Amino acid sequence: MEQVHTELIFGSWRHPNKNGSTDCSGFVWIVMKRAGYRVGNAPFFTLPMERDAKSTHGYLKKISAKNIRPGDIVIVNTGNGVGQNGHAAIVDGKYDGWDTQIIEEGGNLGVDDVHRSSLGSSLSDKLAKGRITYARPVK
Repeated sequence: MEQVHTELIFGSWRHPNKNGSTDCSGFVWIVMKRAGYRVGNAPFFTLPMERDAKSTHGYLKKISAKNIRPGDIVIVNTGNGVGQNGHAAIVDGKYDGWDTQIIEEGGNLGVDDVHRSSLGSSLSDKLAKGRITYARPVK
């Protein structure tokens, strides 16, 4: 996977800097890393996450919306997956359409820290014009 983040922003995956920062995909990466998944040594961003879930399955495997459960990942891309062209979050409940609960960093709400939201309120603009992929971390 392409890697665009550095550990200097958020510390290390073992000891995150609580005053540091990352973006949505870096947040997903550090949560997966801390949970024990093999996700490499540097964070990834949304387009490589989407590609991996759909083809190589190194870190993620695509699943259908009806099969999502807490801890799965939602990836939305409207282009190259960088900056405002993509978003990634962790599912925090059973699938309930745009009301499905997520944990994210960033999103449409203008909140830069980690918070709970729903697919619809966080991703409405991207969902209307983007590609949505639900994925389960690979053990």
